Amino acid sequence: MPAIRLTAALALLLPLAAHAAEPRLSSNTDYSAPGARDLPVTCKPGDAQPFAGKTMGEVFGEAWPATPAATTSHTPPKVLTRSKLVPPRGLEGKPATVVVAVLVGADGRGLAEEAVCMSDAAFATAAKRVLRNSTYEPARVDGQAVTSVLAVPIVFRPGKRGGGSEGGGGGNSDQE
Repeated sequence: MPAIRLTAALALLLPLAAHAAEPRLSSNTDYSAPGARDLPVTCKPGDAQPFAGKTMGEVFGEAWPATPAATTSHTPPKVLTRSKLVPPRGLEGKPATVVVAVLVGADGRGLAEEAVCMSDAAFATAAKRVLRNSTYEPARVDGQAVTSVLAVPIVFRPGKRGGGSEGGGGGNSDQE
């Protein structure tokens, strides 16, 4: 019986250990967490990185007010609706992934977008356009809506109607 319990415990812990071993990429970082604005922008090896060596706080500067350092709770922003994904003309059959950081205001409006990581820079404008025309739920810190950043992977897949599909809602996505 103890061997069964040990096996069950290991089965529960192994996925957690694998998740903990994942590198911290901008696409899987919760930027609404205290101190996260000072984390460097990090991309997959081989991705174009226009903000290499910069923090997300440096990317958006004073447009992103600091959130309180000590909080009892926080909820990251999320995408509520997305506009249609349209790949660049002539590149409809090519796959690409672009991570777009969106500054989401306390009112839920997207205030600014920056392509921070991309497998192909030719897709950056199209990826930013998807999020420029989207709607958001703002981050909340101690129950209050705050301005925060959401990193959203936009994935262009060949053969899909409309050129591809949007990536995850950011923060916890495994795509980049």
